[in-house]
Amino acid sequence: MSVGTLTRFSPVLFGARDIAPAGYAAFAFALGVTAGVLVRRLLPAMVVTLAVFLAVQVIMPNLVRPHLLPAVTATEAVTVNLSTAIVGHNGTVAVPVTGLPGAWIFSNQTITPSGRVFVLPDVPACASGTQQQCQAWYATQHLRRQISYQPASAWTGTGSRPRPC
Repeated sequence: MSVGTLTRFSPVLFGARDIAPAGYAAFAFALGVTAGVLVRRLLPAMVVTLAVFLAVQVIMPNLVRPHLLPAVTATEAVTVNLSTAIVGHNGTVAVPVTGLPGAWIFSNQTITPSGRVFVLPDVPACASGTQQQCQAWYATQHLRRQISYQPASAWTGTGSRPRPC
């Protein structure tokens, strides 16, 4: 998922648009009928139906849907722009993704030349220097961005899978 925005594949939007609500309603009805036939008591069947339906609502978008198609992973050189970079709670730096309209972003990591995830160090250029000094220090790090995503064409059926960015 992209940071700070909802994509059409986020659990909230995906389950609320197009034919997905009708599919979930049909599944809940069939689940309720099956639970009623197996349990043969109204209230316990309703509890079983609700519990299973809620479990499916959590498991499907988080564990199943991301693995229905293999993800595309792209690695490219990146220039960190301090005015647009997103710093995570653990010091990781993410550069906003552009050029992938409608894509379902699974991960967006800034990595070092050795392949490790880049974590902000405590360097004098950024701790006590100006923004230009810090920006110049970032340029010397030769950072790359590694993105794992599903292209929009993989889910819409429009054309072939695009080349990685």
